[in-house]
Amino acid sequence: MLAELGRPATLKELTEAVGCGPAVIRRLGKLGLLREFTQPERLSLKRHRLDHDPAPGFELRPDQKTALDGMEEGLRAAEYRPFLLHGMTGSGKTEVYLRAASTCLGLDRCAIFMVPEIALVPALAGEARRRFGDQLAVLHSGLSSAERRQEWERIRRGEARVILGPRSALWAPVERLGLIVIDEEHDASYKQDKAPRYNGRDLALLRARNHGAVAVAVSATPSMESRHNVEIERLGLLTLTRRAGVGQLPETVLVDLKAEGVKAGEAHFSGPLRQEIRAALDRDEQVILMRNRRGYAPVLLCRSCGEDYRCEDCGLPMTYHRRGHTLSCHYCSHELPAPRRCTTCDEPALEPMGAGTERVEERFKEIFPGTSVDVLDADVGRRAGGAAAVLERFSQGKTQVLIGTQMVAKGHHFPRVSLAAVLFADTYLKFPDFRAVERTYALLTQLAGRAGRGERQGRVVIQTYQPDHYAIRAAMRHDDAGFAEEEMRFRRIFSYPPYARVIKILSQEARRPHAEAVLIRLTQLLREQDDFVGIRLVGPSPAPLERLRGKWRFQCLLRGPSGSRMRRCLRRALEQLNATERSLLLVDVDPQDLM
Repeated sequence: MLAELGRPATLKELTEAVGCGPAVIRRLGKLGLLREFTQPERLSLKRHRLDHDPAPGFELRPDQKTALDGMEEGLRAAEYRPFLLHGMTGSGKTEVYLRAASTCLGLDRCAIFMVPEIALVPALAGEARRRFGDQLAVLHSGLSSAERRQEWERIRRGEARVILGPRSALWAPVERLGLIVIDEEHDASYKQDKAPRYNGRDLALLRARNHGAVAVAVSATPSMESRHNVEIERLGLLTLTRRAGVGQLPETVLVDLKAEGVKAGEAHFSGPLRQEIRAALDRDEQVILMRNRRGYAPVLLCRSCGEDYRCEDCGLPMTYHRRGHTLSCHYCSHELPAPRRCTTCDEPALEPMGAGTERVEERFKEIFPGTSVDVLDADVGRRAGGAAAVLERFSQGKTQVLIGTQMVAKGHHFPRVSLAAVLFADTYLKFPDFRAVERTYALLTQLAGRAGRGERQGRVVIQTYQPDHYAIRAAMRHDDAGFAEEEMRFRRIFSYPPYARVIKILSQEARRPHAEAVLIRLTQLLREQDDFVGIRLVGPSPAPLERLRGKWRFQCLLRGPSGSRMRRCLRRALEQLNATERSLLLVDVDPQDLM
């Protein structure tokens, strides 16, 4: 019985299999023929939808085989080998690193797969479970404390040798580490913006070096830093040159919203977009629509007196959510019931301004009644079942259209999706952040990659007010090299990463003058440092989001070619401040967010 199970059996299992009573089993135990002990029950993670149907195997293309050979060479040498695996969306990058993990396990070593968001865990976990079975452990904040403890202990005991999760998976207690994969390495979610601040991508490379392991950063739109590291040979380049399936990238349709006469922020479905959606629905194919703003409308405005209902703690307009009829601050999470009449002038003149995913869903149902629709955004992630349930329904074809924020553009594989569209492509372009253009290009390219992964070539619709912007043009032409060249030229001219290091220093205090004064004093101390030569100091000035969570915010940026020299100058300047002044300051090295 025990040999058939391949594990210890419960009392119930033994009595049923042998056909005897519990007394017989206990008697055998007293005679020393059986041993009775207790152990924790294994918790099932099926509610997280980690088990998928087996996928058929296939032969690797020559470019995939070359990339795999490069990884396996490093695995067999048992030495640190860092790579960038770069390939267009849908080119089979996942298959390559999954096979590398199989080789890693065959060499009696362990592998860590990192993804930027929890929403990407279920699909990859299903494929990993099919290949590695119970050797897979999943770590993320969506698990209960008991589930996380169970997975952690399985890793520590060596029962699980493949670990999957967001950046927190990096800290798994793995001893014989052979492979770390950083999927979608360009994603800003790998940076933890709360203490202790770190970039999961960079620490993954460090941990791989310390363990003599292979590290693979994976992306269809690599970060500028990773591209630069390839140029200076800090990363080896593994390139996939073709797409799986039909082997063709999706065709792109560009819609100029200026010509459409549309107000910024409206949930506008242009004529070309409606035609494309109708054609896809008529063919019984699936559609993904992206509007990178959640809620119903970003502002609830009184047309009579101009009241726009700002958060008392942040000073920013609160987002109107029609589902629940609430006003919510997306920065501090403060929430209150939405009024029916203006609380300032008592007029029934309240009007939602702009459009989020809820309003896009409403407008879509007006235009295409009877079509099954789901929404994927951060609000959905907090409900029962979360993002995994939405993605599962869409994967099974129970919904035909998926509307969402940038979450819909990341790494999903839906073979029946023939059309992807972005309703407003300019969301990031106006941000006061040097990475705004890079993020726009990456988002558009990643969204386009969701279409045409089956047997039919996909189509992409991009609606924009800036049709001639180089990021949008490059995304339309699938011209990754052209975009990288133009963006690198901008970074080089203005001394932004990867050609310089950046440190953000933020002061925040409930009293505005105090927040400003401590940063002014720090910048004065910085300029007095003997080796401050060659370091650019921008600020101090109000942060783009000047007030958050009841505190006024001022910031300055340090830029220079030497990160170590900037840190040294900053450390000496901070030592000259008193403890109270230092407590008002936050220091972020290589920030991903300048807001």
